[in-house]
Amino acid sequence: MPHKLWYNRGSGLQEVFSRRRHVTAALLIGLLGAIVSGCQWPSGVKDDMQEYRARLARVLDVAFPAPASAVSLTLPANALLTRPVERMNVNLRDFYQLQQCELGTLVAQRNTALGKTAHPSQRFIYETRLLRQLAACSKVIDKSNPTLSHQLEQWLAAKQRQRPVLWANLIQTSPELRAGLSRGASYIEPTTNDSASATLAALGFLQGIKQTPQRALTSLEQQLKAIDSNRLPARVWRTQYEIARQLNALNSTLAKHLPALACPNEKASEQVTILHNVFSLFFINKIQPVGSKLNQYHYHMLPVWQQWQHDPDLHPAFKAFLQQHAQIGFANYQRAIKDHVTLWQTLFARCNLSPAPPP
Repeated sequence: MPHKLWYNRGSGLQEVFSRRRHVTAALLIGLLGAIVSGCQWPSGVKDDMQEYRARLARVLDVAFPAPASAVSLTLPANALLTRPVERMNVNLRDFYQLQQCELGTLVAQRNTALGKTAHPSQRFIYETRLLRQLAACSKVIDKSNPTLSHQLEQWLAAKQRQRPVLWANLIQTSPELRAGLSRGASYIEPTTNDSASATLAALGFLQGIKQTPQRALTSLEQQLKAIDSNRLPARVWRTQYEIARQLNALNSTLAKHLPALACPNEKASEQVTILHNVFSLFFINKIQPVGSKLNQYHYHMLPVWQQWQHDPDLHPAFKAFLQQHAQIGFANYQRAIKDHVTLWQTLFARCNLSPAPPP
């Protein structure tokens, strides 16, 4: 018990209370410091990588080079990615004739101030409803009015051509998806629930609505909210870059020092045994589980990234962003992991040690 520990030190009851006051004061100071410095996400794998690096440096008595700068996840600006959409202009005479179907109400909504500044998701929902009503209204309008009937057919064809463009604007400019792709503040944690299933379902939903105007869009806002809340893609990419840049800095130095370590009679020296323990404690037990969860998320999201990278309606700059992080960045991360493991496997094989101690 804590009280017994205090008494075993011969401190007495007075010192117990004194130390409690000091602990309380320290906690208050720490709390105030956290408030002053602002809210911060737990570092997780970043702290583990830094401690791993510090332990290796002490055992090997070497100085590792500083890791490369963190990679930015900045998306291209909305102004670049937004594709223009031609407006459907309706003269007053046609507008009154459209009142016999719901299309007239939709056209009136578009002319309001709210309709002109709609959120990308609301604009996509509106345009989908408009497309449906154009098809329905063409069946209601009296065929004795061939001019208006022909005009409806033209509008319908125009809106069908615009739908892929509207979808591209939804994907590239909606604030929720942009946040999910570029503003994840934390790292992947192997023991927490990252609500990955909600994000994966949302990405699949967004891909599926492109060519299916008949699909219900009642959950579109909810799907975008799930992506914004979890920001899983950005956290996956941020984690892969943190691991890769830290390991690359370690690998360049380890490649010079590990081959020089002695293993007399193929038995590990004390130094090698300590290194083996450090590798097991940090890389095997802490970093590798993060990598395993990262790989799982990456391969679940990969089909969507591949489809978007080859989609003709998405902007080349947006597709380049996806290629950089979902393809090139992941490949660099995998290479850093492989190189690191190979260095240790070579040493442990030479010293007759298993890659990791038995549990």
